[in-house]
Formats: sequence, C-alpha cells, structure tokens
Amino acid sequence: MSGRPPKVAVAHYCEGAGHATRMLAVVEELEAAGYETVIAGGGPGTKFVEANGYTEFEPTVVDFVDDLQDGSLLDVARNSVPALYERIQQYRAWFDDETPALLVTDDIAAAIAASLHGQRYVYISHDPSAFYTSAVERVGAWVRNRIAGRGAEQFLLPKVWADEPTIGGADDVPPMAPAGDAPDEDVDVLVVPSEFSVDPDRLADALEAQGRDVTLVGGDDWELQESLQPFIAGANLVICSGYSTVMEAAVAGTPCIVLPATSEQRGVVDALADTPGFYAADSIAGVEALLDTVEAPQPRENGAKRVAEIAATYLPDSPQ
Repeated sequence: MSGRPPKVAVAHYCEGAGHATRMLAVVEELEAAGYETVIAGGGPGTKFVEANGYTEFEPTVVDFVDDLQDGSLLDVARNSVPALYERIQQYRAWFDDETPALLVTDDIAAAIAASLHGQRYVYISHDPSAFYTSAVERVGAWVRNRIAGRGAEQFLLPKVWADEPTIGGADDVPPMAPAGDAPDEDVDVLVVPSEFSVDPDRLADALEAQGRDVTLVGGDDWELQESLQPFIAGANLVICSGYSTVMEAAVAGTPCIVLPATSEQRGVVDALADTPGFYAADSIAGVEALLDTVEAPQPRENGAKRVAEIAATYLPDSPQ
C-alpha cells in the first residue's frame, strides 16, 4: 500500500480513567505496528490521554454507575439515557470527520454508533453479567454485550481469571496493560483508587501505621504520570479497586489486593477468587490482615498486543 497507512479509531468509555489507560495500550501497539490512530472518549480518562501527548474527541459524558448506584432508575432515565443518545450522535459525526478504516472500542455508545453508521468495529468488554447481583445491573450488562457483540467484527474479553465468568460470543484475550519498565526507585505499597473508592487517604494512613511505605496515586504528593505501569511493575504490592489496575498487576507480576467499591468490582473479586497473586478485602482491616501473606503471580502476556493483532486482520491493507 502506498501513501498513508490505514486509520484506526480507538474510543474508550468515559466512566473511570481505567478505560482510557487500557485503550491507550492498544493505541501504543497499533502505532508500533505502523497504523495511524485517532482517539475519543472523554471523562476522567482524558487527562491520561493528554499526558501521553495525544488529543482526543470528547463526546457527552454518560454516568450510568453514579446515576444508578447513587440515585435511581429515574435518574438513569432523566440523565444517562439522554446523554447516551447525544454521545451516540456525536460519535457518528466523528466517524464522518475521521473516516477510519476500523474502530476499536470498549464504549457501548461508540459500538451502537458504529452499528448505526455502518462503521466496522472490534469491541472489548470486561463486563460479564455474572459480575452483578441486582437484576437491573445483570440485565443491563447482558443487553450491552448483546448489542455490542452482534455488530462487531470480533468481541474480545480480557481476562485475568482462568475460567468463568465469561461472555457468550466473546473471545478471551490476555489482560491488557500499557508498556513500561520499572521506575528508578522501587515502590513498596502502591495504592490506586478508582473514581468510586472510599477514603483512600485513610487506607494509606492505616498502611503507614503498619510500617509500610505508601505511594498514593492522586494523593497530595502525586504528580500525574503518563502511565502507572512502571510504578505497578516496581511495587512490592498494589492495592486497588478497579479492573484496569488488576490487569496491569497481572502483566507486571505484582501481587494485588482488591478492595472493591461497586457491584462490578465485587464481581471482579469473585472472579479472581482462585487466581494466584490476587487477594480480596472488604475493609481496611481486611487489607491489613493480608499484608504479610501476599505472593507475587507469574507475569502474564500483555493482551494489548493481541488486541492490536486482531484489529489488523480487519484492516484493508497492512502498513508499509
């Protein structure tokens, strides 16, 4: 092929920054393979996109988790549903502007927009309906996966756990993480709160009272980093609540304690129950009880490269 390489659009979901970091890992792999990329998503992840030297299209933010867990179905109907409609329409306009050869996304709004627009796409989800306990959330996850899977060229599920839960019609891929080496100085305990974590400062204080040296991501002494992966790779222990950090710990081979804050995160904890190197706590006291018992997992293959390889099979030509 002469001229410019095929363009791949990469769109991340907008609830929590982890969606952006894992999709940035795919961007890295696509660009390393010679493809042109454009990025979209918005929300808390935008700051990480910008820290890596990219700009992105920022459609209307949807906040289903906050509307449902801190509100009600009425709040979902009033806020999230209209926002989802706007987000879909804005993605469609973005496809017209960018004319990508392929979309790679973990955003259901982008997947719906692609189906409506005739845009080919690969969909990534870590959201089995079995993660959830409430009927509303289970049905919501099933519907999301059903809609996204039907129109996708391929549906991918990045997994740290070995077996169930899974998603019907999805192909398993290894956990996804950005590339990165260990930092110059080792980290003892790295605390990585999510958008929904409860009182990470109190957790850090409790760990320091146990004699541990704590690095709190987002704390007063923390500066925004292009990637957490070097810190995760250099840590003796990671404590988190979100699945993106779990995947990064798996790739790095760093032991991880998960302190979940949402129903989805509790589903991740259940899925990891028999996975070496990963531990669950339901309180700060529970974290403290595990400190001296953790063992490191074997480092896992980075699934971001596998996602990029799969995406390349749906592109019209290979880059020259």
